[in-house]
Parts: sequence; structure tokens; C-alpha cells
Amino acid sequence: MQKTVFFLLILGLTFFLAACGQEDKEKTPLKKISEEPMPRVVTMQPDGPPVQGNPAPDFTLTDIEGRTWTLSQLKGQVVFLNFWATWCPPCVSEMPSMQNLYNTLPQDQFKMLAVLYGDEARNAKDFAQQLDITLPILIDEGNQVGMNYGITGVPETFILDKEGIIREKVQGPAEWDSAEAIHMIRQYIEQ
Repeated sequence: MQKTVFFLLILGLTFFLAACGQEDKEKTPLKKISEEPMPRVVTMQPDGPPVQGNPAPDFTLTDIEGRTWTLSQLKGQVVFLNFWATWCPPCVSEMPSMQNLYNTLPQDQFKMLAVLYGDEARNAKDFAQQLDITLPILIDEGNQVGMNYGITGVPETFILDKEGIIREKVQGPAEWDSAEAIHMIRQYIEQ
């Protein structure tokens, strides 16, 4: 019995660390992403998660302010879709750069949605108030949207073009207010 409990504790700890990502990792430089020609088209595996070049799965979620967001209603705008959690240090560390990006780009051409994954809505609301985060934070109760996107941990970010096609996928934290990130997203806005 004790061996089983010990094994389950080790397994749980391993899953927790893998799900959040490695805290020692530096933020993704994004330079490599912006140097690649656009659009990148990758064939999707049958019945697998969506990948670059394919339509993003549609969803309807409510944010922490009670507003309802349906992804398909955002066509015509570039969408930044980030999966995150308050218990994940890399997620928390990239949030200020996301807020800066959100404040920088034109709201009529760019939408940023931060989808809370594996976390409590009240945690996100407290977090947003403490750090003055104003970008929309959506609640993925049951984590179904994250599963539909095939995320393997948090943070994970998808950049969707104006037609709702996945053009970029970034696993791990990034400096979203860097010149490279802003340039990459502006290229999609200007297409």
C-alpha cells in the first residue's frame, strides 16, 4: 500500500511539473518564428489536434467579467489565443508582456483571449485585479477547449489569421511585447 501511495505521489508531481512547463526555461525568443515565410501550412493528422494551416476549433466561453466570446464571430481580426493558469509561474511571468501587446495593437483588428486552463475562475479574477490585467480572461470549465486544441501544458499560444486559420503555435512563455512578436502579429494584421 505504501509503495502504491509513494508511486502515485511521484507520478502526480511529475505530471504537475510537465503540465506547467519548465520554470528554468527562458522565454521563447520569437525571432525564429518571424523569420519563417508566411503562411506556414502543415498537414493535420487524421483525428489529431489542429496544427498550423488548419482552421482553429470554434468555441464559446464566458470571461471573468461575464461577457460571452465565440471564436467564429471574431473572423476578420487576428486572434491571439493563450492557454494559461495562475498556478503556473511561466504563465504568470509572460502575462505582463501579453498585456503590453494587448495595449499596443489596434483593438478593431486584433483580439487577445487568455483561456484559463485547469484553474479556478476566482483565482483568475483575483490575479487580474492585483496586476491590473484588462485583456479578456476566458474560463474553460472542464478544460474542453484546451483538449480540443491538443495543448500539452501551459502556457501555449496560438495565433489565428483573419480567416480563423492557425498560423503560429508557441509552446512555453514568450516576450509578447518584443519587437519580433509585434512584427510577426502585425504581418498577419496587414495581410
